[in-house]
Amino acid sequence: GATGPQGPPLQGVIPTTNLLYFTFSDGQKLEYLNSDGVPQYGDAKILSPNKVSYINLFINGILQPQSTYTVEEGKLTLEESPSKDVPITLQFIIINS
Repeated sequence: GATGPQGPPLQGVIPTTNLLYFTFSDGQKLEYLNSDGVPQYGDAKILSPNKVSYINLFINGILQPQSTYTVEEGKLTLEESPSKDVPITLQFIIINS
């Protein structure tokens, strides 16, 4: 049989919560706040990074490297502004233990 470290087997689906914060770029701003969110597309506020398991940022549907943005509770800060009207989506994944 196989040898090596054996963790506990994963049983079925790992329960997670997936929340989205959604806005559009105005072509200039580098900071986006909860109040900039578009509620009909995303249901979340900008959550504190230490309250979630993973954060993904998508600009125009493309996953962004973590080095190009910072997230604080209530605020997303980008290194450079996307073109006007480009969608910005922050995805928060919480693993429910």
